[in-house]
Amino acid sequence: FGLIVLQLDIVQRQYIHQAGLKQVDLVKVAFSAQGKWLATVEEREEVTDPELQLKLWFYDEETQSFKLNTRINMPHDDHITDMCFRDMDEMEDDSLILVTTGRDCVFKVWVMVEDTDPEAQQRLSWSCDFVGSYHNYQATNCCFSEDGSLLAVSFEGTATVWDSVTWDLKCTFCHPPGKIRNICFGRLTCSKYLIGATDHGFLCCWNLLSCALEWSAHLNILVLQPDPLSEHIAAVSWLSKESSLFVFKPNEPRPIYIQRNLCKEKIQLAAFVPRDEPETDGSEKYLWLRRSQLFFLTDTQELMTLSTKPLEERLTASSKQLAVEESLPVTPFSLLLGKHRRQQSQEDIDLGKLVIHNKQEQDSPAVKELLHTPAHVLPSASFLCPIFIKSLLISKENKSAEEVADEVEMESEKADDDSDEERDVTEMEQEDTSPSELLGEMTCKLSKYQEKELRKIRKMDYSWISAF
Repeated sequence: FGLIVLQLDIVQRQYIHQAGLKQVDLVKVAFSAQGKWLATVEEREEVTDPELQLKLWFYDEETQSFKLNTRINMPHDDHITDMCFRDMDEMEDDSLILVTTGRDCVFKVWVMVEDTDPEAQQRLSWSCDFVGSYHNYQATNCCFSEDGSLLAVSFEGTATVWDSVTWDLKCTFCHPPGKIRNICFGRLTCSKYLIGATDHGFLCCWNLLSCALEWSAHLNILVLQPDPLSEHIAAVSWLSKESSLFVFKPNEPRPIYIQRNLCKEKIQLAAFVPRDEPETDGSEKYLWLRRSQLFFLTDTQELMTLSTKPLEERLTASSKQLAVEESLPVTPFSLLLGKHRRQQSQEDIDLGKLVIHNKQEQDSPAVKELLHTPAHVLPSASFLCPIFIKSLLISKENKSAEEVADEVEMESEKADDDSDEERDVTEMEQEDTSPSELLGEMTCKLSKYQEKELRKIRKMDYSWISAF
């Protein structure tokens, strides 16, 4: 689709290739709404001493990369199952909140605090502000409402809603059987709805105002992703070894778009990416893609997207050229020779003459054979060196404009002389000539091959030998 914008070393450790050695794995990633903060979770499975780290990264405008701000060892007593930022205005650091859920049956709220130590290297850092739980159930998922006033946390088969200011429990929803796998709030006109998917194949929609179940559908939903710019929610199901896409609004139980057999792989993640400019053309079937584009990531690390236009129409001329350039391998040797060398005309300062340049060195067959022939089939140096040296010689074909004009005049004079000689020969043939005289004339003439070789020698410029 595009190019890699940023690569960030999260673990910051040397990777050691050794059989049976447990490596540190990056298991969770979350970005804030404006992309200013990044939260990562890394784990390393060990029987005696497991490792678990939560890292908070701040985006530095000068370096155009993320810098590590806070490292928290063992933020939970067990694996972290989910985390999310509160989607609010990040101009004030007090409004930014991070919530993590873990298998240790609690969710934790992390806020930024200001360091009062004048010798501190950084002014802000992160610390835990609140710890919540519900009947000692494992916390599995979390998400904030659109305005950030409510926090939804799922504890196995129960969805709980909390006030994000006082952290008081507001209400709970339960739809047995099964544990809640995904959870999200509706947006815009559908912000009063809470949607959840269970691992027993049910998609549920609860009304936050009436605290009741609005509707449910029997679907094995793996991914649940709301569009930040509309009321639409994308749900990806897995059934009969194929993934299918359902797009719906929480206030309407009937889907507005269905794509069966989307792919044969399991889709693990989905994301709506806002468009730079809304699409104006397209059928009513794809109106939900007008402001955002939907991307999927499969379990085979394949990135997919939905589009209403063919590939050739979506790629501009500049992006096509960029794709071609990026597909070419770049090596130090190719940079040394130059990717592209164009023939150009330049003015000779000393003589003020227009010089006709020779072809580029890399266009020479000798150079191509020397550089591109595999080493195990390359001819001997005694065979290649003479050809290579000849390709470096300056041919007399590279002459100034005046020399070219002189040659044209010489050629015309030569043509006149040849025509005179032909007339003389014709007159001589008409005369009574002895066979011995004809034989003498024939012995003085050169063959066509000899004349060709002689012309080649005359064209070569051996003036460089005088330097030795």
